[in-house]
Amino acid sequence: MAAKKIAKNIKFEDALSELEQQVRLLESGELPLEEALDIFRYGVELSKVCTSKLETVKQEVEKIVVANGDDADYKLEAFQDLEAK
Repeated sequence: MAAKKIAKNIKFEDALSELEQQVRLLESGELPLEEALDIFRYGVELSKVCTSKLETVKQEVEKIVVANGDDADYKLEAFQDLEAK
C-alpha cells in the first residue's frame, strides 16, 4: 500500500472521520505488518492535521473572547487537554 496523501484543505470533520476509519482498520488485526505500518503513519499525519486545526480554532475563540472583554478568569475546558500535551 502506498502512503496516502492528505488534501491540503481537508476539513476537520473529514480528517477525524478518516482517522477513525484508519483506527478501525488497525484494530481489526487483519492487516499485514507493512500495510498496518503505512496506515499507522497516515493516522499520525491525520492526527497532526486535527490537532493543528483544533489549535487554530482555540486561538480564534480566545481572540474573540479577549476582543469582547470577556476574558476575566477565562479558560476553555474543552481545550485543556491540548495544553497538557
